[in-house]
Amino acid sequence: MNKPASPPFGAFAPSAAQAALLAIARIPPLYRGHLRDSWSRLLQRLRPGPIDVVSPLGRYRLHPADNHVERAIMLHRQYNLEEIDFLRARLPPDGVFVDIGANIGLYAVAVGRQLPQGRVIAIEPSAQCGERLRFNLDCNGITWAHLAACGVADYRGRASLNNPRDSLAIVNTVRDDSAGTAEIRTLIDVLDEVKVTRIDALKIDIEGDEMAALAPFFAQAPEALWPTRLCIEHLGDKSDVWPVLERAGYRVVFKTRNNALMERG
Repeated sequence: MNKPASPPFGAFAPSAAQAALLAIARIPPLYRGHLRDSWSRLLQRLRPGPIDVVSPLGRYRLHPADNHVERAIMLHRQYNLEEIDFLRARLPPDGVFVDIGANIGLYAVAVGRQLPQGRVIAIEPSAQCGERLRFNLDCNGITWAHLAACGVADYRGRASLNNPRDSLAIVNTVRDDSAGTAEIRTLIDVLDEVKVTRIDALKIDIEGDEMAALAPFFAQAPEALWPTRLCIEHLGDKSDVWPVLERAGYRVVFKTRNNALMERG
């Protein structure tokens, strides 16, 4: 994936008016729920375009107009911190982190900063999010991360990407081998390409396609490759992915509002 032609980080630092508005919007609980959309619209009226933000998790260039995750990062300075702390808790300096559905790099940046001798494999099918992801990794010095510009499922082919809620963070893949714009691969194929032999932490959020991504992996990959810790979006108690994870030896350590945090053993 080519590095996007973007001005250096800081070129889109908040204006004085934006900084004042952000200071108010970040007061709990003003940054929650649908209020984020209102704050984002106000910020865009003050100055349309991206906003460069320094958070406790890293440096991010954010495009709040079309991505609800970027709005959340901009307004909630500890957004998904519980999940990130769980994944980082037992990582060795040479650890391996796999981010499936990396979006613009919230997790890849926050976890990657803790892996000076480690590896980050970020998987993202959207070309637009992929460009933002690469920029955010680069401006945090994580230039050694591997970006796989594809989706992950139980087949090799192509798919169309749909954004049902008008947010780049919510992408559904529909198989279309003839005209699909995104490549689809199996997780084992991606990991084989970069010669990964272990995974210390894995995060997956691919809008309900987790079963298609994980079932073939646990059926075919050697146990030595199974992740030690896992963060997966809540899919409901009846999701068919839970028996797969239970049979692989995972238990839920705790749940956050959006994710289940699991550990093997």
